[in-house]
Amino acid sequence: MSPSAERLIGLLRAELAALGQQGGCLTPSVYDTAQLLRFLPPEDPRPVVDWLLQQQHADGGWGPEVQPLARHVPTLAAVLALLGANDSPESHGAVERGVGFLRANAEAWAFEDSLPDDIPVAVELILPQLLDEASARGLELPQRPFRALRVLGEKRRALIARMKPRAGTAPVHAWEAWGVQPDLEVVDGVKSIGHSPAATALWLRKRREAFPGGSEELSGAEHYLRQAAEATGAGVPGVVPTVWPIYRFEQPWGLLALSTTGLLFHPALQDLIVPHLEDLQRALRPEGLGMSDAFIFDGDITSTTISLLASAGREVDGRTLERFQREGLFITYAHELQPSLTTTAHGVLALAKLGKDATQSTRFLLEKRGDNGVWMGDKWHGSWLYTTSQVMIALAQTGEAAALRAATESLISFQHEDGGWGVSSTSTLSETAYAVHALYGSRVTPGASGVAVRRALQKAARWMAAQEDVPHAVETYWIGKELYGPVRVDRAFVLSARLALELERDVLSR
Repeated sequence: MSPSAERLIGLLRAELAALGQQGGCLTPSVYDTAQLLRFLPPEDPRPVVDWLLQQQHADGGWGPEVQPLARHVPTLAAVLALLGANDSPESHGAVERGVGFLRANAEAWAFEDSLPDDIPVAVELILPQLLDEASARGLELPQRPFRALRVLGEKRRALIARMKPRAGTAPVHAWEAWGVQPDLEVVDGVKSIGHSPAATALWLRKRREAFPGGSEELSGAEHYLRQAAEATGAGVPGVVPTVWPIYRFEQPWGLLALSTTGLLFHPALQDLIVPHLEDLQRALRPEGLGMSDAFIFDGDITSTTISLLASAGREVDGRTLERFQREGLFITYAHELQPSLTTTAHGVLALAKLGKDATQSTRFLLEKRGDNGVWMGDKWHGSWLYTTSQVMIALAQTGEAAALRAATESLISFQHEDGGWGVSSTSTLSETAYAVHALYGSRVTPGASGVAVRRALQKAARWMAAQEDVPHAVETYWIGKELYGPVRVDRAFVLSARLALELERDVLSR
């Protein structure tokens, strides 16, 4: 084994050891941090204000530019927070630039009928509410482009009213956009409101107003917010992620990265992999598995966990998958309004690993392939490279050789000259890793590999190796209420791709 491979194994071992610890590691959220500043302003707001100001882009908006529809919520929340935080010239200037961004980019939401599937989580509830609050503060912002979004929001609100959601369910994650009474029924096992810092902060404020004085519920919510802030590593109290905890998401996705690159059974990793598999097997219920043991069961996490356990030869009840199957696709949560390509891909992968019929779900995936040869527009991830990689990995297990060969050719055609991949003209580590995973998965199907794949992997290996000493910003492509990054998951995908390429270097260079 080369020194480089040994070093990568050491780095990957460190990531495996950390998976799921401290509830998960995530990038900070502009939206949730701004909402905390609004709902629970600290005695000295300057550190949080300074952090928010540092996150603003040159165009006046907040949030990654790769996903335009995911920028309005953090931008408007930041504007409202800065309006109420202090009267500094810096804040005033940031507000003016933010309002300018919102006015200039409102037309991005001017859909006539249906909205795309890759809109941010609960945006149909949150953004109309923020717009109404902005109007109440005297901010003149366009309203017409958001008509379709408001219609969807009213549909969602009516559904929530009929459901009367309980603690730890998906609707409670956006409680700050529809909750009125700070009832104890929405407090979950980690003392949060829907694993959402923003929702927890508003609930806590309302609870304090309704029931002055200390209580166990209030101290529990306060402790939750402190823990959530620590999970970002930002080191600024009040700077929080968009969701937390996520340890039952971190675990299977970290192992999925190993599985799709052929590393799940690598002897140098077994002492760390086996305990994760055992823990996931214990945690998996007949109803499924959620992002934590205090959150509702999730079709994506459940199917991914089942596919991993089945791959490892562990006993698993495939009937659990039936709870999440709906007319040819897999749902993530009940009553969701947009389907997910990647959740369905992971369902197909689980069915294939269990030897069950996946024909209907596979047909759904094949029909969703875009004219450009790849899969676009997933509700949980902003990069088509992740979506395409997960679909290709699933199709590789169902014997769709022709479709896989065509997808492989399309994927390679999008490779940048430098050897990497990315949704913009710039290659990124995580997106290049997704492409590498897809190409590894495609090779299990006869005829799907060949000279073109080998060359593409060679180029990717050289580019990824060259990035080792280059500073990189944390990449945020996963879709929540805004784009975010589950840091350990992305590192697991990158490190597993690099290790697989390094272990195969001699073969690739022939």
